[in-house]
Amino acid sequence: MITDLALAELADRLRRRELQAEEAVRAYLSRIDALDGWLHAYVAVYAEEALDAARAVDLQRAAGVDLGPLHGVPIALKDIIDIAGKPTSIGSPIHANTVAHRSADLVVRLRRAGAIILGKTHMVQFAMGAWGPNEHMGTPRNPWDDAVHRIPGGSSSGSAVAVAGRLAPVAIGTDTGGSVRVPASYCGITGLKPTVGRIDATGVVTLSQTLDSVGIFAHSAADTRIVFDALAPAALGEWAESIDAPRFSASGLTLGRLPDAYLENVQPEMLSAYADSLALFRELGARIVTVAPPVSLDAFKAVTGDIMMTEGVASFEREMTDLSLPVDGSVRPRLLAALDVPARRYLAALRDRDRLQAEMEARLRGIAGLLTPTTLTTALPLTEVDHGNAPVQYTRIGNLLQMCGVSLPNGRDAAGLPTGLQILCPGGDDRLALFLAELFQRHSDHHKGRADPRPR
Repeated sequence: MITDLALAELADRLRRRELQAEEAVRAYLSRIDALDGWLHAYVAVYAEEALDAARAVDLQRAAGVDLGPLHGVPIALKDIIDIAGKPTSIGSPIHANTVAHRSADLVVRLRRAGAIILGKTHMVQFAMGAWGPNEHMGTPRNPWDDAVHRIPGGSSSGSAVAVAGRLAPVAIGTDTGGSVRVPASYCGITGLKPTVGRIDATGVVTLSQTLDSVGIFAHSAADTRIVFDALAPAALGEWAESIDAPRFSASGLTLGRLPDAYLENVQPEMLSAYADSLALFRELGARIVTVAPPVSLDAFKAVTGDIMMTEGVASFEREMTDLSLPVDGSVRPRLLAALDVPARRYLAALRDRDRLQAEMEARLRGIAGLLTPTTLTTALPLTEVDHGNAPVQYTRIGNLLQMCGVSLPNGRDAAGLPTGLQILCPGGDDRLALFLAELFQRHSDHHKGRADPRPR
């Protein structure tokens, strides 16, 4: 089936004209029609526009035009990203009819590269949550469990479900404290949080100007890198500019792991998968050393929370303070509390961030990347979510310290739910993080597993 193809293989078939873009788009639209009433990944599907774009792509191909590896590839966008003439709801009925006048920079780049936008995906309201629920617009269903509605992760919930459910080969999300990596882990796919600013966020609604990154979901790190290369071309002099990923080796590299004290609450199957991942990197020639972060995981969460909530309430103060507006019960109290955060506490959090970043950089000197579990557990049932304890214990480190990170599947628990490994690298080393993830996936099969959702 076309929807089973990896992005790289889909792109190759399109380039060779063994497959028409219109065929690919129709295949995904057919799967969306069959499954999205159950999975609830999409807010809006632009079927006719996607088909028109596909026909135009096929004419370009016939004329000998090749715009690169995304030429003719369908893609889904989180509904926080502006497309001219389309509403950007930010996961809220308040903005369901708020139409964008200009397209985001990344939309322009994707279209120039020949990508075809299938539609926009559901998200946690105002990007304010890592579990994934949205009480006003509906919660996407994790495609790995047909019997129980499990959380997909958030806030880029629909984008992750679209890729995991094969309703799109690739999707774009955003990550402020884990909003790409957490749903990637829960949904058993690969998710990249680039360095802040590496992908231009102009035209993407802001939650936190300090912490937000535009990120990418795909089935593999190799597929993710194809999209990253289109959205963030290698900078002149960037170390990875001339490196061939397939020949990349871990031999001689030093990678960090967390001390056992930072792993006390990890689900046993997650912990076992983490140990197996460390062992694989050792077998591939890497030296593994223990790296203790400068503060506790709770301290990272607290500092990040002060920054994110304070900047978030500045972005959405009207929505929070007008009690007549439909704001989720898990969102409003947290942002309203930020109204009482004094300026000195916010400024202290920014100073703490700078201090912790400098301390962590010193501890990681000579270390290519830090390996952690992505989350403490696999995906929980929707009914067991604790909104007061977001699953961002390991991911917020990357946002606060201006690092880049990839989550990739590294196993399954007893119920068959995916586990996740996070690779964090210093800011600017996005391609190093992707190369490490590609290396892992060349020597493992976890990313090849596919959810097989069957509506009940």
